[in-house]
Amino acid sequence: MFSVVVHGDAAGVGTLRQNLTSWLTDMRLIEAGHLSQLGAYVGYMRPYATSHEDLDSDIDFQEEVRNAARSLLAAVRQLRRGELKVPDAGLHEPRLK
Repeated sequence: MFSVVVHGDAAGVGTLRQNLTSWLTDMRLIEAGHLSQLGAYVGYMRPYATSHEDLDSDIDFQEEVRNAARSLLAAVRQLRRGELKVPDAGLHEPRLK
């Protein structure tokens, strides 16, 4: 089960989020839902020296991060109760790595 949150201030947020997500799914981890994956720019193209202030003041981004955590928590709870069903759980790969 996983959740990914990536932020940046200049470039590459989408690529990094996708690379991390691909790596985790390659390891057979299950994504915790659409809101569990977030890539966003905070303080786009502003000086690095003020980036922490930009991050601290971006209330919407903070709520998006909370939603990613909530999504992960809900998925873990469903998994523990046996309610989370993985669609391809009964299938076998013909070519093992």
